[in-house]
Amino acid sequence: MINFEKIHHFSRPYDIYNRYLRFCHNYLYYKKVHVVGRENIPARGIPTFVISNHQNGLMDTLAILYLFDDYRQPVYIARGDIFKKDFVARILRFLKIMPTFRSRDGGRRDIQQNNVTFQIAANVLNSGGTLAIFPEAGHQAGHFLSTFKKGFPRIAFKAEELSNFELNLQILPLNIHYSNYFNFRSELLVTVGKPFTIDEYFELYKKEQNQAYLELNNKARAIVKSLMLDIENKTYRLEFEQLLQLYHTPLKTLKKKDKNYLYTQLQEDIHIVSQLSQLEEENHQLFKKLMNKTRIYRKGVEKLQFRDWLINSEEIDIFYLVKKGLFLLFFFPLFLFGFLHNIIPFSLPNLLKRKIKDPMLHSSLHFAVSVLISFPVFYLLIFIISLCCTNSLIFSVFYFFAVFGTLFFFYYYKKCYLKWKGAFRYYFLSRKGVKEVLKIQQLKKDILSIKKAIN
Repeated sequence: MINFEKIHHFSRPYDIYNRYLRFCHNYLYYKKVHVVGRENIPARGIPTFVISNHQNGLMDTLAILYLFDDYRQPVYIARGDIFKKDFVARILRFLKIMPTFRSRDGGRRDIQQNNVTFQIAANVLNSGGTLAIFPEAGHQAGHFLSTFKKGFPRIAFKAEELSNFELNLQILPLNIHYSNYFNFRSELLVTVGKPFTIDEYFELYKKEQNQAYLELNNKARAIVKSLMLDIENKTYRLEFEQLLQLYHTPLKTLKKKDKNYLYTQLQEDIHIVSQLSQLEEENHQLFKKLMNKTRIYRKGVEKLQFRDWLINSEEIDIFYLVKKGLFLLFFFPLFLFGFLHNIIPFSLPNLLKRKIKDPMLHSSLHFAVSVLISFPVFYLLIFIISLCCTNSLIFSVFYFFAVFGTLFFFYYYKKCYLKWKGAFRYYFLSRKGVKEVLKIQQLKKDILSIKKAIN
């Protein structure tokens, strides 16, 4: 069994690794990282217990880690089944991640090991450290909040108990939100709520522990829920997600007038979901009509492989297609250079993630393989080969940065091409009056008209 007793001790190798990964995460992988409420983060050295929603695997863990500007080294708690292999467990310990086991992960012996984990976690907090946990005990594939498990309150009360209830533990609630779960160069938002203590539950805990766990969980969940987009309607969750794409203000528009545009869009989404829930209660017939139209529209768009912005867009005309086509033609040589030099390291993570069934782990795998293996190794080889062939350090350095720079151009060119290709298909199918296209055009008009009625 791997010993996690000293997991919270400062690690210089981890610090070096952390600084490299922070740069890749905040400036390369994501286009922009937004933090709202940073002033709510307790200072380093104050016992802090971070709780957050969990929707995107390892990327949620990194979002928490790189939230802190003081380079503290938070300790994390993750599901125990990923610690089964000794080699993996040692890597996770280096990353300051400890296991907690669920009944479905293993036998009674594994569950009993949680007592050790919880004791170590309490010690971390009592030493003035920062501990992070996802109380849902698993990531959710969508914008909703699952129930909180008992692990979080057990650790919190145990930490206070160790200090004779004088620790003044700060519970820090977070919401982690993505403009897109999967896309490279998407945007990340972390909303930091106001920290709270558990003092009000001390007396209850001394009398009835389980009830104290329940009430603390309920309070914590309500606070996290208030920070995030939580679609509670399980029956029409996919329809709600589709309607958000159609109803909210696009980021492209918000960017022009709001520096906190991703947070603004999140608040807009929360309001839209609230309106839809209200519509279900007050006018169930209209709500059902809207859901049916949205379902047909969603399936029609998926079948035709169109993006929502294309449908009924006034932007798409022959001038648009020619303009974008000329741009693609003119910059094709630069794209070709970027493609030839980056396609191998760029494609390797995509090949590996085919073996991962859970789609919410794909971005985690893509990030890990890209920044730790494929691009560092490949770029090092390019530099060495260039240096050996030219015997010129200046040229090799210039060539290295040229390859690195065209990585981003290669990616954006590819996106531009796919966008142009979709617009081209949509324009000519619309002109031909294809029945399926006309149907989704009308459906979108109907859906938007219902929005006006709701408002």
